[in-house]
Amino acid sequence: MKVLLCTPYLETPDVVSSGIGTWARNIMAFNQDAGNSIDIVPVSFDRHTHIEEYTVGGFRRYYSGIKEVGRCVINAIWKIKKEKPDVIHVCTSGHIGFFKDILLTLIAHRKGIRSIIHFHFGRVPDILAEKGFEYKLLKKVLSFADVVVVIDGKSFKALTTLGYKNILFIPNPISDSFVKEAKKQETSTRRKHKQALFVGHVIPTKGVEELVDGCSKVPGLSLRIVGKCSAEMKERLCSLAKGRDQGNWMTIVGELPHDEIIGEMLQADTFVFPSYTEAFPNVILEAMACGCTIAASNVGAIPEMLEYNGKLTGLCYNPQSVEEVTNAVNKLYQDDNYRTQLSKKAKEKLYATYTIEKVWSQLTKFWFTT
Repeated sequence: MKVLLCTPYLETPDVVSSGIGTWARNIMAFNQDAGNSIDIVPVSFDRHTHIEEYTVGGFRRYYSGIKEVGRCVINAIWKIKKEKPDVIHVCTSGHIGFFKDILLTLIAHRKGIRSIIHFHFGRVPDILAEKGFEYKLLKKVLSFADVVVVIDGKSFKALTTLGYKNILFIPNPISDSFVKEAKKQETSTRRKHKQALFVGHVIPTKGVEELVDGCSKVPGLSLRIVGKCSAEMKERLCSLAKGRDQGNWMTIVGELPHDEIIGEMLQADTFVFPSYTEAFPNVILEAMACGCTIAASNVGAIPEMLEYNGKLTGLCYNPQSVEEVTNAVNKLYQDDNYRTQLSKKAKEKLYATYTIEKVWSQLTKFWFTT
């Protein structure tokens, strides 16, 4: 079995990191470590031009995207001819990326190669409701691909309700190496009461201003912010934090290597993530693995990630609201037993649903039977 995997996957300083890249590295690493007979041939669709998340549209975004993805598509077509794969698995974040998805599935179809398009976004219900240009592209992808993989239950329900039969729901897995490192470190790490943590790119659309403002209103709480942060953003957050204790309750840590992030998560007793928009944030899985109690915005797949067998494994709230952040964090500290039970349920959900072994078995099943 040979699979041509068209996805971001590189982890080098010159590429823009992404959740899709994390997914791909996890999958390829497990395939190699487990000694599987599947030959995964990766084709890099990594971006080298960084565009801040709040740059939603505009000529610069689309021009750079078309230019970079165009080169990747040419490379993928060459690989199709050279490698002669059994399956083409294309990861996509939608938008204008649907054009490359359509092209690659058409080429695969003409060559008798099975195709899977993997939606690494949770906007499907919104796209269907808006019925705009992206909706038209989405319909073509659904009709051309042999199988479409979605990462959240809402997207699966929306598409199957419309009668599509070629839809699979496969959530993203947590890295096996992350789980092992977390287990290794937790024996020598002490959790600190009322220490909250945020991990992510420190930009407005991650809700960091609401994070700081909201947490400043929780008495006795300390907050650590881990991730890339510009000097301008640091100044804005420090200004917000000065409303309590001259801002000494908050620490902007900056970027850290992964093993140190694990240490931060094992020390924090809550993980607060008020992002405006997400698909399937891997950082939520990591916080679950480290035993943090999670308070996150109700966007993307987060609500279903924080629910298990009808019970909550964390708290969700509306994004872009300081009051919602404050209320959620305060609720977690009203009852220590309640907070502890949420984190335990989160770990149960993680090991029941999101391990690489479970996701791998679902994924490879359809590589062989597509």
